Amino acid sequence: MTKETVRLLVPFEALLDCIAESSFQDKVLLRESLDERIESAGEETPETEAGIQGSRDAYERGDYVTIDEYVYQQRKGA
Repeated sequence: MTKETVRLLVPFEALLDCIAESSFQDKVLLRESLDERIESAGEETPETEAGIQGSRDAYERGDYVTIDEYVYQQRKGA
C-alpha cells in the first residue's frame, strides 16, 4: 500500500480557532511539535547568523527600543 500526501489550504483564523478549542494537553503536544520543527528549520545561513549576531550586539549596546517605545514614538511623530 502506498502512502499518499494530501495538502489542504486552511485559513489561518480557522487554524487558530481549532487550536483554541483543543484540550490543554493537545496544545502542549502541538507546541512541542512546532518547537522541534522550528528548531530543525532554523539551520541558519551565514547571512541569517550575521543578522542574529548583529541584533544581539545592538541589544548589548542598548541600541534598541521596545515595541511599546516604538509605537509611542510613531504615534507621537504622527
